[in-house]
Amino acid sequence: MRIPGGLAGSLCVTLVLAFSGTADAKPRLAGVFDLTGTPERIAAGPDGNIWVTLSNSSDDMTLARIKPNGVVDEFDPAAVVNPEGISGGPDGNVWVTRNGGVAKVPPDDPMNAVDFDIDAIGNPEEIIRGPQNRLWTASGDQLVSFLPANPAGFDATTIDGVAPSARGIASSGGKLFVADFGDKRIVRMTPGGGARSFKVGGGPQDVAAGPRKGAGYTNAGSVPQTVGRIEGNKKPRKTKVPNTDPFGIVFAKDRRWWIANFATHDLTILNQEGRARRFRKLPDNSGPRYLAKGPNNTLWVALETSQQVARIKGVKR
Repeated sequence: MRIPGGLAGSLCVTLVLAFSGTADAKPRLAGVFDLTGTPERIAAGPDGNIWVTLSNSSDDMTLARIKPNGVVDEFDPAAVVNPEGISGGPDGNVWVTRNGGVAKVPPDDPMNAVDFDIDAIGNPEEIIRGPQNRLWTASGDQLVSFLPANPAGFDATTIDGVAPSARGIASSGGKLFVADFGDKRIVRMTPGGGARSFKVGGGPQDVAAGPRKGAGYTNAGSVPQTVGRIEGNKKPRKTKVPNTDPFGIVFAKDRRWWIANFATHDLTILNQEGRARRFRKLPDNSGPRYLAKGPNNTLWVALETSQQVARIKGVKR
């Protein structure tokens, strides 16, 4: 285990964002924390900490844990090799995806992680806690789920399409939403495999649960680049965000979507009416890629280029 020291800065810059018809929100950057490698995915763990999968670590670390006070611990469990997606599970453990399987990471003893083979995960992506108290992930043309007590008894359902290439996944209203990059669509699926497609064009990257059993998504492959919202069976509603390279997305406690803009090193904040504002207080040339909601009205952003994680406070309604 390595403890690289954690606090790379404690920047408290207040940004006031006002949307018509809602109370003013005052999110502020409140810390940027160094990692030894590139952050991949990021998630809140069941232990109240933030967990990150790492690649290209100078110390061969594969996981990072960031406590609410900003202290960073890094780990290299033998069972966690080239991890990608990460999520807190209903069993109180942290789960990660890797090529050909998953690993269970006890939050209080990460070095004793346990590995499980799941051959349906040929291209590891995001993993989430979803319906039926199962863990869910999408890989290639497969929607995969399993109970934490029995990963070997996984279920896999084919996502029908011309060339499905699953990226992000989200759970909303008891259904699963999958960003299908290859088929240029968002697929909404029931746990039993029933599906409806929403064509969005371009190449959607990520998706997040939203209000009214809907979802928001990012589309870095559209021209111009867009972010969008899906509700019911309506046609997706799009907002143009040109030249930002929108990637990760979450629906935060302020009832707005927050989107990581890799190209412009900032965040888009999208309200439910489709109006967008920018949060521009991230470090220059930091390359935000994914985000996660944390405790106490915080938002955490994985900064790929600068190999850091940023903490934003005051993200509340």
